[in-house]
Amino acid sequence: MSAADDLLRGIRVDGETLTALYDQWAPQEIIALDDDIRCLTLSDTMSGRQAVWYLDGENNYCGSHIEVVQRLHPQQILAAVAPWFDELARHSLSAAPTSLDSAPHVPLFLATQLAAAWCVRVLTDMRQTQTSLTEQDQDLATLDERTLSSRQVRRLLGTRIGPESLVVLSPLSDRPLRSQISFVIEHQLIHRFYDPEADCTFYLSWWERQLDKPPSFYCPKANLLVSDENMAGMLPAMILGWYLSNPHHAATIADAQAFEARDYGLGSASSLLVEIEADSSLPPAPETTSADMISESWAFLHQNPYEIAAPASQGQRQEKKQSGRLFGRLRSLVKKT
Repeated sequence: MSAADDLLRGIRVDGETLTALYDQWAPQEIIALDDDIRCLTLSDTMSGRQAVWYLDGENNYCGSHIEVVQRLHPQQILAAVAPWFDELARHSLSAAPTSLDSAPHVPLFLATQLAAAWCVRVLTDMRQTQTSLTEQDQDLATLDERTLSSRQVRRLLGTRIGPESLVVLSPLSDRPLRSQISFVIEHQLIHRFYDPEADCTFYLSWWERQLDKPPSFYCPKANLLVSDENMAGMLPAMILGWYLSNPHHAATIADAQAFEARDYGLGSASSLLVEIEADSSLPPAPETTSADMISESWAFLHQNPYEIAAPASQGQRQEKKQSGRLFGRLRSLVKKT
């Protein structure tokens, strides 16, 4: 018996024992989320697509996406992974990361799917603001005794990727900060910054082919996302999914070099203090409405080629959702389309 046959042994689809997959699909590994919930990951050897089968404690196929599982309920799956995302959100996402020893290795496509389902239920207070609104001088959020102002965020939106290490001024303390880690996921380049004085993390994200455009700004502790991008609502899930799939991130961030003026260049470092003119750096308000942006962001989760249903996929079943702020509206809007 081959290793692939061993992975498929005992799995039942619609009550029948599985004997084979479509020719191009191959099982990769079994990932145990808990004693009664397992995930079989598969890949299409021709296209490189990946898929997941959720299995219950009796090895019954329950679905290929967490939101449309049968026999199991999404909340059962989320209950198994919630401790991982709770810890990642408190530390890695928002402040100084700690190692996550309790989670198994989870491939990126599955980690992002699980993170998205967790985010729309937990991060319900997150607000998305269009970049044009930062042209108005106002306070966007308050963290302890510090204020996050539109002027400070506007300055960050003028950041561009260059040959030097990426250094920006903290929007909370005005101290120079060097990017601790960067990674690419779904064609987006994400940079992480941490201000130890404010004990606060924020992110700047660009599309790989639009590095000359204003980035998206995300501050988890402020529950604030500033972006005109249609897919910006997926940013927290992508970051959390990447952290879960790359447990080495904690050590990499801990070892990250802090800002030193001699590494950046005196002229470049002093230029950080220059106020970015809104008219020259920020795009006009987009024609699309905020609701459309959110709906398209959620569609991204389901249209992502990594998350195409597995070969023996079940018909999708709709589930009634709660409404909330950014993610709550997102979940309700997708059900109307």
